[in-house]
Amino acid sequence: MRDPLLAGIRVLDMTQIRAGPKGSRWLADAGAEVIKLEARGRSDSRGFGRRGSGNRAGPMESVSVEAQREGNRVAFEQLNRNKLGLSIDLSFPDGKELFKQMVGICDVVMENFSYGVMDRLGLGYDVLRRYRPDLVMMSMPAYGSSGPYRDYVSFGWAQEHMGGITSRTGYQGGPPLKTGSIVADPVNGVHGAIAVMTALVGRAKTGTGRFIDFSQLESMILLSGEAILDYSVNGRSPQRNGNRDPFLAPQGVYQCAGDDNWVSISVTNDAEWVALCEVIQSSELANEPRFASSELRVNYHDAIDDLINEWTSKRDKIQVMIELQNAGVPAGAVLDQAEAYQSPQAVSRDFLVELVHPDGILFPYSRTPSKFSKTPAEVRTPGPLLGEHNEYLLGTLLGIPESEQQRLESSGVTATLSTDLG
Repeated sequence: MRDPLLAGIRVLDMTQIRAGPKGSRWLADAGAEVIKLEARGRSDSRGFGRRGSGNRAGPMESVSVEAQREGNRVAFEQLNRNKLGLSIDLSFPDGKELFKQMVGICDVVMENFSYGVMDRLGLGYDVLRRYRPDLVMMSMPAYGSSGPYRDYVSFGWAQEHMGGITSRTGYQGGPPLKTGSIVADPVNGVHGAIAVMTALVGRAKTGTGRFIDFSQLESMILLSGEAILDYSVNGRSPQRNGNRDPFLAPQGVYQCAGDDNWVSISVTNDAEWVALCEVIQSSELANEPRFASSELRVNYHDAIDDLINEWTSKRDKIQVMIELQNAGVPAGAVLDQAEAYQSPQAVSRDFLVELVHPDGILFPYSRTPSKFSKTPAEVRTPGPLLGEHNEYLLGTLLGIPESEQQRLESSGVTATLSTDLG
C-alpha cells in the first residue's frame, strides 16, 4: 500500500465549531499531518454533543460527564480524528512566537475567525508568509473579507437563510424551514478543502503560496445556482413546495406501515410512471387520461398521492423500496440516523470503523465516502486530547528543549490535559 495522497503536507488548523474542522478533516483523512490548535479553557468544538453514559458512544451521542470534561465528545471526535493536538495560548507573546515557528514548518494555515481577528493578533497573511514564503492560508469568516457584512458574525443555520436555501424549503404557504442537519457546515467544509487543494496544486506548479478569502455565505448561495439562473433568465423565484417538484409527478414521501415510517418515490418520466402503476396494480392510475404525462400529473398531485398512500400504508418501507427499485422506479426508504448507519449498504462498505480512545471509550467513526484504490483515506487515530502532541510538535519538530517546554506550560502558554484539569 502506498503512502496516503496528502502525505508530506502539514496543516496548522485554527478552525472552530464545525465548518472549518470538517474541511481540515478531509485533508487529514487523505493523509495530511493536520495540527489542531487549541488554547486551555477555550476549546470550541469540545463543547458540542449530547450527553451519554458508559464506555461506548453511539453514532449520534456523546459520552459520560467525566469524559466530557476531558473533551471526549462525539462531535469533536468526528471532526478531529486523524489530527494531532497542539495547545498554544495566543494571548501570550511567547504563544505568538511559538505559533510563528509552527507556521514556518507548515504548508497550510486554516482559520475561520471573524474578519480581522488574525490581523488584530498580528498574525495576518502578510506577517505569516515571512516565516513560510510559499504558505497557503485560508481565511473563512462567515461573509468573507470584504463587503458590507464582513464584520458580522454568523453560524450555519443563519447562512442557510441568508444564502437562499430556506426560502425554498418548507411547505406551500408555510414559513421557511432550515435543513435538519444544518447543511451549511459540511458543505462549507468540503468547499474549503477544495479551495486549499486547488491552492496546493497551484503552488506545486508555480512555487508560490496563496491567500484564500473564503466566504461561507457565497458557498451557500452557490447551492442555489440553478434558481439564480432561472430568476435571471425568466424573472421567477422558486416557491416552497414541500417534497414536490414543479415539473414532475409524482414526487413525494409516502407513509408506510408502522409508526413514522415513510418511503420516497420520484417518478421522472412516463416509463417510470407506467412501472409504478404496474407495481401497485392500480388500473385507476394506469388508465386515467389526466395522469398520462408529467405535465398533466403535476396538476393532480393530491389525487395521485392519495392512491399511492393507500398502497404504501399497508407495506413495509424497505419492501416498498425494493419492489419499486426492481421495477425501475427511483425510490428510497426514509431512514433515521441509526437506520442509515446500520443499513446493509453502509455495513457492506464498512462505513463505520471503531477505535478505542486513550481513555478507554470505544468510538464509532464514519469513513470518507471516497474509496481510493491504492491510497485509501483511513480513520487512523482518534481525536487528540488537549495538547496531546505538544512534546512531538514543540520538541521533535521545533527543537525546543524540555526545560523550555516545561516553562511554557507552567506559565500557561501551552497546556496539556493534565494542566487543563488541574
